[in-house]
Formats: sequence, structure tokens, C-alpha cells
Amino acid sequence: MSTKISIVNVKEFETIPEAVISAIKLIENDLGFDITQSEKILLKPNLLTSKKDACTQPAFVEGVISYLKEVGVPMSNVYLGDSPGQSEKFGSDVAKEIGIYDLCEVHGINFINFEANKPIIEKIEGASSLKEIRVARAVKECDILINLPRLKSHIEATMTGAIKNYWGIIPGGLKANYHLYGKTAKQFGEVLADNFSWVVKNKQKRFTVYDLQNIMEGSMGPGGGKMVDWDLILVGTDELALDIVAMEIGKIKPSSVPHLKNAMERGLGIGNVEEIEILGVSLEEAKKQVPKFKVPGGTFTSFIAYMTGHIGYKIYKKFPKLLKAKCIKCGECAQNCPAAAIEFKEGDFPIFLRNKCISCFCCAELCSEIAIEAKTRGLSGLFH
Repeated sequence: MSTKISIVNVKEFETIPEAVISAIKLIENDLGFDITQSEKILLKPNLLTSKKDACTQPAFVEGVISYLKEVGVPMSNVYLGDSPGQSEKFGSDVAKEIGIYDLCEVHGINFINFEANKPIIEKIEGASSLKEIRVARAVKECDILINLPRLKSHIEATMTGAIKNYWGIIPGGLKANYHLYGKTAKQFGEVLADNFSWVVKNKQKRFTVYDLQNIMEGSMGPGGGKMVDWDLILVGTDELALDIVAMEIGKIKPSSVPHLKNAMERGLGIGNVEEIEILGVSLEEAKKQVPKFKVPGGTFTSFIAYMTGHIGYKIYKKFPKLLKAKCIKCGECAQNCPAAAIEFKEGDFPIFLRNKCISCFCCAELCSEIAIEAKTRGLSGLFH
């Protein structure tokens, strides 16, 4: 088995949409389906929060729309939707704040709030942890699914990209509840791979346009990390291969990312870079072009935890820490916590209950003020 991935350098084009069109054309003959014959094409961006840097760039959406128009797809057949992590926000709320909703209106594209319709209950065959999920009806019913992720560091999952972006097929607060199935990074990696396995089996007509033009890194990702220009776009039909290539470019071992490691072990795509054919910019050129991708955690923490077992886990396990100087006392974190581990009274700072916290960091990921960070427990963890 093998797969093809195109890599283009944005700087070789006048605009991002032009670069996107070029990247798609490099692999369009290998899609395995005729995109013009579809009656319902769903664009799935990342609409995490109202922070622009945390979401898919509107220019990438515009590039895909331009390509679809160029090949003759009627805009009445195109839909766009996602579900943000916040329990009281719709995808349209985020899309309006970052400029994607306007694009839909200009081009006559139907915007779908995944929370607007009752989700469909789906069994996941061969799942490790997540045996059943509730999938947005728009995802279940589309003919072709176009994945539009942005590469970001992730406080819990190490990184988020092509595979992790499908976590958004689960509507609203249900995503936070499913975090209860993965109370460690390894377990959450299994949960993400379970969710992805449903996509692999049920949505075979799909491809990904991957934003590596302006990526997020550091310990505050995926909501408030540092932005770095890589100036690259990746396009392909195999999300695991795309994430593998993204990690290769960023000089990160894919096996250090729990959900990628699990997906490789389960054969949910091509996990060997030697079986990936690169079109356009070579992998070597791309690696030279970008700095090392800075992600949370690291080899040292993993080594210590491995050598000292349960004691190391107690010391290095991370918990959310409130940055009071940034907190506006809105209570958003308490609403989004799936473990009910945050106490909040109006007008006061939230209180984090360590004995209930599962370290999913939904609170930090979805904080609109970036007022929560991850901090290891240290020696005090020995007493928990």
C-alpha cells in the first residue's frame, strides 16, 4: 500500500487560495472518486473558539471553494459546518467572528450547525475505548467530506491536525463528555483513534487540505499558543500519512503522539513515511524550511514516568492552573468541564478540584481569555 501527498510552498503563489488550488490539483487524479458527481459535499474546518489563530484560516476555505467552482461543482451542493468545544456556542457563532460565515454567504454555501439536528448514534466496531459515538447528522449524510485542519500543539494530545480535527464531528458538549473515556494521554489517544476509525470505515470519499502555513506551537496550544509561519500546505486522502508527514517536517517522532501511535498500530492509514509519495515540494526541502515543532510534554517527562512508574506519574501529571491576571470570572471553564471538577460562583474566581480533575484540559483549550495553563503537580502530587 502507498498514498500520495502534495506539498506546496505558499510563498510561490500570490495568495493562499491559489496555493490551495495548486495543492489539490497535484493529487486530484488520485482521489478515487468524481467530486463533480456529489450532491452533498461537506467542508469540515476547525472552529474551536472565537480566536482566529485557533481556527482554520478563511483563506483555506476560500481556496477549496474556488477549486470546487473551477471543476464545476454547484455551490448549492456544498455545505460547511463544525461544532466548537464550548457548550453554549454554535459553529456559526465562531464562523461569524473569524470571517468564514461571510464566505459562505458570498458564495451561496449552506452553513450547518452540527448541534441544530439530533445526532446519529453510531457503533464503532473494534473500538478500544469509545464503543459508541453520536455523530453530527450532516457528517453522516454527506457524500464527500473535505477535512480542513490547522496544525497546532495540544495541551493534552501533543498535537492536533488531520486526525484530531474529526473530533469535531461530535456535536457540542458531547465531545467534553467523551473525554471521560480517556483520563490519561495514552487513553485519550485511544479514544481519538476510535473516533477516527469510524471516519475511515464510514466516510471513504474524503480528502484533507492541511494548513501548515501558519501553525500554533507551545504549551498553550490549541487555543493560545505561539504562531509560527511554516508557509506550507499539505493535501492528501490519508489523514494518518498527512499527520506523519507534518511531524516529520516538524522534526517530531510520530510515535510520541499517542493518537498517531495508536492509529499506526491499528493500521488506520499509512504509518510508514517510506510508503508515502510526495508531490511538489520534497520532504527534505520542507524540513529545511521550518524550525522544530515545539509541543507540550517531551522525552524527559516520558522517561522519568517510565523509570519511576506510579511515583513518576504522580509527580509529572499535569493539572490546570488559573492565571488570575487574565481571568474575567465568566465561568466558561466550569461549563465546559466534563468531570464537574471546577466550582464557580458568579463574581469569584473558579476553583479547580484536584480530586475530580481528569486532566483533559477542556477548560484550558476552550478558555476565551487563555487564562488557564497546564502545570505539573510536582512533589505535592505524591500526596494525591
